[in-house]
Amino acid sequence: MYRLHRAAGEASRRAGDPAAAARDLAAAATVAYRFSSTFERIPEAAEARALLDEARGQAAAGGDPAAEAALALAEAAVVADAFGAVQGDADNSAADTVAAAERAVDLALRAGDAVARSAALDALSGAQSWAGDPFAAAAAARHRLGLLDRAGAAAPAATHELVDALAMAAATAIGTGELPQARDWGERLAGRPLLAEVGDHATSWLLVADALAGRADDVLATSPRFLDAWERTGRQRSFSLGPAAAAVAMVHGLRADRGARTAWLATADRAGAEDDHRHGHGAVFDSIVLLHHGDPAAALERTAPEPEAVWKWVCWVWLHWYAALRAEAAVLAGHPEAAARTAAARDLVTGNPVATALADRAQALLDGDPQRLLATADAFTAAGCPYQAARTLLLAGGRHAADGAAALDALGLRTGTTGPAAAH
Repeated sequence: MYRLHRAAGEASRRAGDPAAAARDLAAAATVAYRFSSTFERIPEAAEARALLDEARGQAAAGGDPAAEAALALAEAAVVADAFGAVQGDADNSAADTVAAAERAVDLALRAGDAVARSAALDALSGAQSWAGDPFAAAAAARHRLGLLDRAGAAAPAATHELVDALAMAAATAIGTGELPQARDWGERLAGRPLLAEVGDHATSWLLVADALAGRADDVLATSPRFLDAWERTGRQRSFSLGPAAAAVAMVHGLRADRGARTAWLATADRAGAEDDHRHGHGAVFDSIVLLHHGDPAAALERTAPEPEAVWKWVCWVWLHWYAALRAEAAVLAGHPEAAARTAAARDLVTGNPVATALADRAQALLDGDPQRLLATADAFTAAGCPYQAARTLLLAGGRHAADGAAALDALGLRTGTTGPAAAH
């Protein structure tokens, strides 16, 4: 996409069509940031900015709505880093990013192009995530998906947008704790004919949704398609592939299969961005395994940074999960700031059914309130997260522990070898 948009822009410039040149050069600059994690050689920031400047020069000839919309999206991508690119600025202003993305959405609407609107809404979803509002990010992703479904176009650009929109809708639903909805969109993505030969991208968010729900048997059934495609297509990197591989590793960790966990963690290291694994999804998945095996001290260490210190890596999908698991680790490890962390998490995750239940469970454990603790099992069940419902029963102990163990067994999470050593 990057190479072809640049070539098209140059061809239009030579042909004396500045509006078309501006559109394609701006599109190339956008692609450099929007899909940064899939490049073998990531375009440098200076290279993308040079394309943006050239696009501005061509657009100055004036007045084309499509060119203005493409330029606004490129500015949101390159200048404001709305897509959280690999080469982006970790300290960009959230308010400026949202404003730039909103401008891109407005201009795309004027241009009357559903594909352009979809891309701009993708930028807005990313910007709202950066601003710490996962619910707004999810709403923008769903608006985008609905727009493309209504358009019903089968052109290549529209089809590409639809595939990406499904992935983002599933991802943002995970961020807001809507696991059944995330699974539905993940299944729809996995069934797209366009992705028949790239099963790693096709199954990525389905694997994450099933893993977080604790559906181990489903994860184990789907993961071979992911791994086969990833190896066959050259072991690519992507923002979506790393979390999927790490999610499979988490399931093997819950099952105390150290060999399989080690192998999938190695895949996660190669399939995704290193900082994402260290600070974002990796911290979430590792903490779940560590808490499962009774090692809250290690989970506490894994989530040691304040969310604000690792903002770029947790804000997109993982912020609520990170904060809630960090609170639980603090409570179970007897950390002196456990009460403060739990209160902060409960405020942050309001509206997220899974993360709210996690934070409420941490509070119940902190208060020694068995009735409130057991109530969270029902909340997890209602939210489509049977693994955490079973874990609540284990934490409650006594006669409830046997029911929790049976529930884990039904999910495919055998309760054999447990303890801190099994988590690593």
